[in-house]
Amino acid sequence: MTAASYPVISCDGEENLGGPCDAETGHPMARTVTDVRRLRAPEGWHTRPGGRDICPDCWKDDIR
Repeated sequence: MTAASYPVISCDGEENLGGPCDAETGHPMARTVTDVRRLRAPEGWHTRPGGRDICPDCWKDDIR
């Protein structure tokens, strides 16, 4: 049996209802979270100071 690990990033934004956003993303070609950030940036994922990742929905809703 083999195990594989896939890097993912999770949104650090807050939903409009006050709870944490549960959005996550990864990429099949990514080997590190830096790769995920680079590959998902054109889709609207943003990285804020301190390494906070913000999904496109939270970014659009100005939850930064």
